Amino acid sequence: MKSIKYIISCCAALSLLVAGGAATNVSAQEKYGVANIEMVNGVPTPMSSKKIFDAMDYYGAVQAYLWAMPAMGLKGWENANVDMGADSTLDGQICLYHGYDGAAGILTPNTRVTYLISFVDTKVHGPAVWIIPAGKSAGAVSDQWQRPVSDTGVTGPDRGKGIKLLIVGPDQDVPNHDGSYAVVRSPTHVVWLGTRNMANPGPEHERINAMFDVYPYERPELAGRKKLRKKGDAFKQRQPHGMEFWTNLNAIVQREKMAERDVFFYAILRNLGIEKGKPFKPSKEQVELLVEAERVGYLMAINNGFKKRFEGSRYYKGKKWYVALVNSPSQIQDTHGEMFERASWFHEAIGSSYAMKMSKPGPGSTYLGQYEDAQGHGFDGGNTYKLEVSADVPAGQFWALTVYNSLTRTLVRNDQRSAEVNSLNELIQNKDGTTTLYVGPAAPKGMESNWIQTKRGLNWFAYFRLYNPEAPFFDKSWILNDFEKIK
Repeated sequence: MKSIKYIISCCAALSLLVAGGAATNVSAQEKYGVANIEMVNGVPTPMSSKKIFDAMDYYGAVQAYLWAMPAMGLKGWENANVDMGADSTLDGQICLYHGYDGAAGILTPNTRVTYLISFVDTKVHGPAVWIIPAGKSAGAVSDQWQRPVSDTGVTGPDRGKGIKLLIVGPDQDVPNHDGSYAVVRSPTHVVWLGTRNMANPGPEHERINAMFDVYPYERPELAGRKKLRKKGDAFKQRQPHGMEFWTNLNAIVQREKMAERDVFFYAILRNLGIEKGKPFKPSKEQVELLVEAERVGYLMAINNGFKKRFEGSRYYKGKKWYVALVNSPSQIQDTHGEMFERASWFHEAIGSSYAMKMSKPGPGSTYLGQYEDAQGHGFDGGNTYKLEVSADVPAGQFWALTVYNSLTRTLVRNDQRSAEVNSLNELIQNKDGTTTLYVGPAAPKGMESNWIQTKRGLNWFAYFRLYNPEAPFFDKSWILNDFEKIK
């Protein structure tokens, strides 16, 4: 019987994405696309078979990039703590991040609060103690995937009265204790203990900072350690690029238990050279594939976050404000796991708690994000924009507008040394109670207090935060206007 030989062509759309322009990356398209596949008697030829397997690995790696967003974002903050001087074995020493310089490397921070951040590897150090003092703080015990195990502080079970937590890792027994601890069990070995000190600057703020403490339960001699602060340039905690992304992901795979929900992604990673219990030694060909997959995955993360297509992600009809935090704390809905929702939030931000995903008034916070102008283009730092904040902002504590670099998702850097204006500042208010804010290279005369400085060549986006949001925010009787470009 005569052999049947034919060519199959199809569009490799994923490999057409390129950073910074519309031109096609021809080599990537040819290498990882599935055009011009040769079949003989219904079976791919050896050369075509390899091409198909390369495409499988490439597309798998791109999806694995999006899947890994929350774990990799948290690994970035872990790396920042270690860069600050915390022990790389993660024994719980607290690091402080505050202000324009202190919070410079954090993904989309607020500069008014102080972040107190600790990491504990319970597999290495056993259960850990977290002492949370009374006062205005709000945070969470979170696992490696940024799923909150328990809220803490004013939004936690103690409602800001203070509590001692005993953090226990997976498969660990609760140690004998005197009964003064509330036990919290983490599903991952590495536990993130993060909170925000929201007290006003002054003695009360410093008291709360001083009284927080974290240490391994079996090492009480580590209690009361000095809290670390960064000197010099802040470590950028965003997900790294190139092979650094995959080496960091491998570190997470090696130290954590494989969750049932992730078993198929572990199968994808195995084909890429990342396998639990084995060294990560990618071939030259795998390195090329992984570098390209990270590049395209990053572009997808930008599009998935800055152009959100999730149902209900536009907060106001006809406005450009998005709900920034689109995933639920559990990262699961009745119909699906929130792979893309969580990739959206954790590309641009760090941390998720029940009190950050509010549906009614109460202690906590809520976030609106605006990423594009009226034409659907990113904001240009060389232009000046104004934001008319409607009167009577429904924020029981305070509200804040913060501007971030679109590339790094960190605070914009400027000569003004400020990336935020908030209602606790001395802002100029209009006679009708509205407040006009400006973002651009220069402030309109006399409006310096209401201005955030940008510069040409910088692309930016903004968050509008409301702390202790009130009813008019939720029923949308209070509406936040869009940014407008000043001619």
